[in-house]
Amino acid sequence: MKAIWTVARRELKTLFDQPTGYILLVVFLAINGFLFFRQAYLYRVASLRPMLDLLPWMFLFFVPAVTMRSFAEDVRTGTLEVVLAQPITELQLLLGKYLGQVLFIWLALALTLPIPVGLSLGADLHAGVIFAQYVGSGLLAAAFAAVGVWTSNLTRYQITAFIIGVAVMFLLILIGLDQVFVGLPPALSALARRLGVMSHFRDIARGVIDLRDAIYFVTLTAIFLSVAYLALMGSKLSHRGESLRRLRTATALIVIGLVVVNLFGRHIRGRLDLTPGRAYTLSKATRDLVGNLNDIVTLKLFASDELPPEVTMLRRDLDDLMRDYRNAGNGMLRVVVQDPAKDSAAADEVRSLGIPPVQFNIIGESELTVREGYLGIAVLHADQSETIPFVQSTNDLEYRLSSIIRGMTLEDKSTVAIYTAPADQSQQAPATYNVFRQALEQTYGIRTLSLPADSQPDEDVDVLVLIGAPDTLPSDQMDRLKAYLDRGGSAFVLADGMGRPGRQEFVFPQDVLWNELLEPYGVSIESKMVYDLLSNEQAQVPTQFGFMVASYPLWVRALSTRSASVNADLSGVFMPWPSSIDTSGATPGTVTPLFVTTQGAGVDSMMSMLAPRRQFRQDGLGVRLLAAMVNPTAVEDVEEPRGRIVVVGNTDLLRDNFLQGNPNNLAFGLNAVDWLAQDEALIGIRAKNRTPPRLVFTSSAVRDFVKHANVIGVPVILILLAVFRLVKRSRLTRRKYQRTTAPEVAA
Repeated sequence: MKAIWTVARRELKTLFDQPTGYILLVVFLAINGFLFFRQAYLYRVASLRPMLDLLPWMFLFFVPAVTMRSFAEDVRTGTLEVVLAQPITELQLLLGKYLGQVLFIWLALALTLPIPVGLSLGADLHAGVIFAQYVGSGLLAAAFAAVGVWTSNLTRYQITAFIIGVAVMFLLILIGLDQVFVGLPPALSALARRLGVMSHFRDIARGVIDLRDAIYFVTLTAIFLSVAYLALMGSKLSHRGESLRRLRTATALIVIGLVVVNLFGRHIRGRLDLTPGRAYTLSKATRDLVGNLNDIVTLKLFASDELPPEVTMLRRDLDDLMRDYRNAGNGMLRVVVQDPAKDSAAADEVRSLGIPPVQFNIIGESELTVREGYLGIAVLHADQSETIPFVQSTNDLEYRLSSIIRGMTLEDKSTVAIYTAPADQSQQAPATYNVFRQALEQTYGIRTLSLPADSQPDEDVDVLVLIGAPDTLPSDQMDRLKAYLDRGGSAFVLADGMGRPGRQEFVFPQDVLWNELLEPYGVSIESKMVYDLLSNEQAQVPTQFGFMVASYPLWVRALSTRSASVNADLSGVFMPWPSSIDTSGATPGTVTPLFVTTQGAGVDSMMSMLAPRRQFRQDGLGVRLLAAMVNPTAVEDVEEPRGRIVVVGNTDLLRDNFLQGNPNNLAFGLNAVDWLAQDEALIGIRAKNRTPPRLVFTSSAVRDFVKHANVIGVPVILILLAVFRLVKRSRLTRRKYQRTTAPEVAA
């Protein structure tokens, strides 16, 4: 081991004793930083995924450039024979040189750490995800470095080694891309996916270190180091000798064994989920739910063996999830997997359950064919059945399955009454909340409340959802709503403080009728519209040349306080044209802020334009409260009201068209109803959020500093260190030899 480390240190020192190593690092860091921030700032997401998506392609040229000289230069200059004449074996030399190259590439990765450090100034990054992503990057670098060391053993010319290395690494990347599977049979495409690096690297980049992916990179590294050792020994042994034949046979057996381990490694279980809330692992709520079932529940997965390539890795996650459910069910939850294309009974069952086949477009070399396949789930309990016709993603699948199982096995469901303010007569496209309503139906009994037609919520209503407010309401009916809250009823109130009659381009202050209902709680929705100059979404702005994308401060990306169960695992929600909430009259200890703006938020309290390109005042900026929960029973000696409430200064939060692309909005709405109904069993499941946090800096100066410090600052510091070291080394080489001790005088 000492000899290996000595060689590795020599390799690493050699790279830094010449300008080449510094040039490679500077070019890698500058290009990586430029491309990363170009995408990260465009999408405003605090995630390393833009860098990781490009990293294999960066390594495609960077790694061969680092490794091409490892053996080729020694062979060309004749140094290799001199080194092997020392007390060191060929295997020690190979491993030492490989370790030196890997350490250099890992150092390049380490020098990108200022990127997540800078992003942490604008978001709460998840350290576990960052750690897993760098582990995946390190494994990818180790595998590619083995390829580079092998190609450097094949020739004495560095450029040739570089070209061969790029070609082999490109092939490993290529066979993992969807474009390669055009016209291939599904079985062959699935095999290619397991052999390609991209699918395994992407899985680790999610924040989950799966043992199967780790085994893939380890075996890939071992394969190329094995053939590199064969190439190294081949230059020493006789081409017709028995020793070389035995070595070739042994190497072939080792490579075959490693390929078999690689292919069958997918059956090995074990993973380290480092995502926030362990998003890829069954939550405690799910384990408690399925672990305490009183009757058999069956999960039937109808999956075709021949699925398109883009669904292959999804199937792996799906199989893992089904296995986790079965293990947590303690024998009361059964999992059945069937292929309707091969089982006539299963084909009849999917038709009776209403699971239709899904058509996939298969692009061949000269034609486009359409195939039908299945990837649906049915949940069966007693005489009940519910289906998920097609699984497009596993992001929210745990919540969907657990809510279905809970709805089937729960004897008494709470009742939720929903009131939606009538649409304005001049409004051509009235707001709809069907997605939110349908999601609630999974767990609750749903009723529609009509005001002023209905006198009051029925006695069995547990939660009242008020979306928007009517223009007027009879005083006796308002009194009955207050009485409902006084006796312990709960309400989810969403209203706007600024009105937009007919969805015009102007908004006007309006009185919020529900403020009278909220008055005993000491909270109110203000007749103001909030804008946020730092945390907002983008909108298309018409120009004379078409459209451009620009920040729209009135589309606020509200930040979560993470101070309650309903928002603990949510980074934020999207609120278009929100209003602020005043809690100055509330009893201390009863109000919990849920979502707020940044320091860069202001308010419009007069008639205002909604145009994205309008001027927004920058005086009086500060944090504004947009959503809060109130629990009067949180303090002692409470009299009235006793009911819980959640107040949001926005009715568009749960609109159907705004829920698309904003899963946190729906999760918050459902969590709020769960908390109001005092039924919080599903909150921990639903709130699992695989979406990276929003990137919101405190100022544009900080934003620019983070970018320029990484794109320019780190490379410049590296250049200065290179100049200092190389100049110092140059001076040492020019110094004349001098005796350090006086010569002895002969007697």
